[in-house]
Order: sequence, then structure tokens, then C-alpha cells
Amino acid sequence: MTIRHTEDQRFGTSARADAAKTGARPWLNRLLASKRGNVLPILAASILPMAAMVGGAIDMSRAYMVKSRIQHACDAGVLAGRRAMAQTTYTSEAEAQAEAFFDVNYQEGYNDTTGVSFETENPTGSSKITGSASADMPTAIMGMFGYDTLNISVTCEAELNLTNTDVTFVLDVTGSMAETLTNSNGVSAVKLTSLQEAVMSFYDTMATAAAGSDARIRYSFVPYSSNVNVGELLYDTNSAWLVGGAAGESWAYQSRVTFWQDCEIFGATQPVTCPNSRPHSAFSGGTNTTSSACSTWGGSASETSTVNGVTTVSTYQRFSWNGSNSNWSGSGSRQCLRIRTRRVTPNHVRPANSSAARVAYSQGRVTYPVSDFVRSIKTANPSVFTPTETNGSTSRWRGCIEERDTVAATTFASTRNGITADGNLDAYDLNIDDAPTNTATKWRPYWPEVYYRRQSKTNSTPVKSNTACPSKVSLLAAMTRQQVYDYVYGLTAVGRTYHDVGLIWGARLASPQGLFQSVVNEAPSNPGSVSRHMIFMTDGQLAPSWDSATMYGVERHDQRIVGTAGTDSDQDIRHRDRYLAVCQAIKSKGIRLWVIAFGTELSEDMETCASSGSSFTADNADQLNNAFENIAKNIAELRLTQ
Repeated sequence: MTIRHTEDQRFGTSARADAAKTGARPWLNRLLASKRGNVLPILAASILPMAAMVGGAIDMSRAYMVKSRIQHACDAGVLAGRRAMAQTTYTSEAEAQAEAFFDVNYQEGYNDTTGVSFETENPTGSSKITGSASADMPTAIMGMFGYDTLNISVTCEAELNLTNTDVTFVLDVTGSMAETLTNSNGVSAVKLTSLQEAVMSFYDTMATAAAGSDARIRYSFVPYSSNVNVGELLYDTNSAWLVGGAAGESWAYQSRVTFWQDCEIFGATQPVTCPNSRPHSAFSGGTNTTSSACSTWGGSASETSTVNGVTTVSTYQRFSWNGSNSNWSGSGSRQCLRIRTRRVTPNHVRPANSSAARVAYSQGRVTYPVSDFVRSIKTANPSVFTPTETNGSTSRWRGCIEERDTVAATTFASTRNGITADGNLDAYDLNIDDAPTNTATKWRPYWPEVYYRRQSKTNSTPVKSNTACPSKVSLLAAMTRQQVYDYVYGLTAVGRTYHDVGLIWGARLASPQGLFQSVVNEAPSNPGSVSRHMIFMTDGQLAPSWDSATMYGVERHDQRIVGTAGTDSDQDIRHRDRYLAVCQAIKSKGIRLWVIAFGTELSEDMETCASSGSSFTADNADQLNNAFENIAKNIAELRLTQ
């Protein structure tokens, strides 16, 4: 059987009704209701919103790159401007430096930018440099929506921020610092004057950085040459650290012994001036005697007498019989002369009854009492008679020293226990921290007036030794500008170049574990930590002297550094190794060591001495000033504050 369905039965009655309604709609309505073929019109309608979204992202990405670059350039500019700023004055040169750094870091045309500007200023009463920079960047796509360019602007700010800081200056004030150097503009300046100006510039930069803060800044000074002037500091701290700090102490110096010589005639009471040679004419007076008796009398035993603490030792030597030579030929009784030599201690003044006497000298290590000499460092105490002179002159201790005992070693090393010399710790002169306990570890007063040397090892004629004693050291202290000015402008140029001398005492004054630790470790009024720095400036290479009297005596004769078998050619390398060991010891104490070579080569040794990235060369006054200012700005931590 076949079943047939009508249209109504297949779709139902409602289907026919809907179909009828659809047929009645307009054509556009039917198109919109259709689910087929409508992608194109939807895409067309969404193009503009999509373009705005994508184009905005692209242009904003470009704008971000421009802003990042121009911010970096702005920061570089104000940092350079603040670094170049002269103390509290923002000069046109500093402003030009800021602009130059900005230009290097951002050039017009980057990402098609135009209208690039950069401006800086120093707000009144501040140590800051503020800046602003801007540029116009054309858009790539956003122009379709009325945004043809984007203006991009940034601000920046830099200043010096200083924490509690201790600075120890170890300054070469040798004789060569009296020489002149010429700047690139043809202006000549004395090196010492250039140093003085540079230190003041350093002080001003540090003071500017500390303005408005409670940071504590302290300074210490160690002027050095072949010696260092620490005597009064030691005397005031503990006089027992000095030979001569206690009554009755003595020290031996390379000096000369003074003698008084005249001649006596047998049987006469009045001495006469000795003849210059033999044979000679007979003198009037006296009683003739035999050759044998003349020999006995002429070689009489020495005599010693002490009156009021002054001791006179008289020795005798036969001189002539009948004015003849030493053969003393002939017989009978003749005139007899002998030489009387008198040494008077402690005062080599002309002895009584010596109007005919002449002075004579010999050279060697001579022991002198030094207690009164040490006390004379205070003006309230009297000066002392100079024992090598016969004119009654006096002298006073100015404060330079002879170092304590050392070892004539060949190798030196800085260890956690101290500086070793040939593997031991017996070189007390290189001991930075320990206080003296005996004569070997005490410092001795340097006595310029008594130093004499032989012209050679075979020639015993005494010659005055060259001496040098620089200005007094200054222990760590907060100092006003006037105090610093008075100090540095009181420095004088004298002596030879001994880097180890300056650095040893720079280390002693700055060491937190050393002789002056109570001062070094004195807590600041604020809770901040303390940054420690040492600035070592020299205008020459190491140049020890063989014949001068230095902190190590007269090396030709004392041989404390080279030893008995050493020569003057051994000095340089041994002093060099000593000062490099001291440099290492300073750095191991957490002290940043800056080195400036002024008018001389920055040698490999100097670079080794310095902390990393802390050495400078200065060929003239301007460069020296720049070096000191750069160190100050590094210490003060130049930084961005915005």
C-alpha cells in the first residue's frame, strides 16, 4: 500500500504560514537575515576599529622606544653636568658638557623625531642639576585619526650624595714640588701651588655634596719626602713610644766627634798651638829632657775629669824632640812637645785653658743623650746645645723621626698577621698597628743638626749630611675650609722621594686597628657607616738617597735597608717592594686607595698600589685639579635622584 503525504502533512501548518511571511519581506531584510555570504560586509565594517587598535599599538611602541632613549640621554646629560660643575657654580662649561653628553646619547632623527630639546639648570641654593628633554615623533598610522605627531617629554635630576667619609691625604712634598709645569694654554704654575689649589677644590666639592645632610667628613694629612713629621703626635699620644721619652735615654747617630787639640812643652805650664809639621823650629820655654823621657811623657795615660756634669777626657801623643821628626835622633837633652787631645761631653764647648787649641773631628756613630732634645719639641721647654758644634749653637726637635728597627730583607709580603720581611715579622718599621714595647720597637728623634757622614768608606773626614723634615702630619678631624687652607698652604717642598715612608704613616693614621684607633673608630653623630679613603699623590718615582740622613739614618753607613753587603743600587728595589706591601695592607683594611701621578709616569707599580679603577695621571695643574675633583665626586657617589 502506498502512503502519500501532502505538503501540510510534511511541514506542518505553521511552515506554510512562515513561508508566506518570508515571501512578503523586502529583499534587504532577507539578505540581512541570511547566514550565508555575510563575511565581507562584516569585515568591511570592522576595518576602521582594527586599524585604530593596531596602529595605536605600533605608534605607542615607537613612542616608548623614543621615551626610553631620551630619558637615558637626559640622565646622562645631568650626570655629566653635575660632574663638571665647579663646586657650587654651574658654569657654562659644565652646561656645555651636559649638552654634549645628551647629544651623544640621543640624536635628532631617531625614529624620525624632530624638534629635540634639552635644557638644564642648577636650582638656587642646591647642589642639584635638573633637566628636561622633549621630542616630536610623527605617527605611522594614528595620523588617520587626527594624531599626526606625538610629543614625548621627560625630566631628570642628578646630585652628589655623601655618607660619613674619612679621607687621608698622603702627599709628596719633595724638593721637585718646587718646580713648575706648563698648562696646555701656556700658563706655568709651581707644582706645590697646583697641589694646594687642587686640595681646596676637593674640599669644596665634598662640602657641596654634604650640604643639607648630617654626613660627617674628616680629613687627615701626611706630607712626606725622605721623612715624615709625626714626633709631636707621638709625644702627645704616648711619650713612652719614643726613645728619649723617658729621662736618661740616648740614641746613636751617624755624626762627628769633636776634639780640641793643642801642644804642651815639657816643663812649661802654658800650652801652645801645635806646629803644622815636623821638623819645626824650637819654642821658647820649658825644660829640656832626654829622648827616652820625652817618649814616656809624650805618651802619658789618658786622664778623665768631670765638673758640673761635663766630662773631659784628655789623651796624649808624643809629637817632637828638639823639633825633629819621629826618629828622635841625637843625644843629650832637648825640647820636648806632645799633643793633648781633649773631648768634652756632652757639650763639645771649648775647654778651659785652651786659647791655643784648634778643633778636630772624626766621624762615626756617636751616642747622644736625647731626653731633653725630645722634650724640646714643646716650645715651653728649652732648646738643647748642639753637640757637634763648638759655637754654642742650640737646636730643637721639629718632629721628624728615625724609624724603629727593621730587617735588611729582600722579599716582603702583606699577610693577615702583618707585613713579613723574608718570611718573618721582625721588620718593626713595617708594623702598622702595634704600639712600641721596647727600644727596638720605639721611634727615635731625627736630629738634623748632628748628622755627618764620611765622604766614602775609606775617607773618614766628616761631611754634613743632607737632611729634610716636612710639615707636621694632621690626625683625622672634621676641618673647616679655613683650617684646611691654612694647613695645605703651610706645606713646603723639601727632600727626596720615599713612597714607603709616606704610605707607612698614612696607614698608621688611618688604620681602624692601629695606634690611633680611638680617633679612627670614633662614632659619628648619625647612625650611618663610614667610608674610608686614602689619596696618594706623587710627582716622581721612588728615589732613595745613599748619603742623605733619612728616616733610616745614613744608608751608606747604617745599611738598615741594604745590609752590610748591599750597595746603593739595591735600595730602589727594596724600598719599592716595601711600599707595594704597604699598599696591599692598606687595601686589606677596607680603605680605598687612590693614586695620582702628577707630572710623572703612572708606573705599573703605582697602578698596582691603587685600588681597582682608582689611578690617575695629571700632566699639569688643570689635570691635577680634575683628578682630585673626580675622586671627590666618586667618593660623594654622584647619582640620579629622579
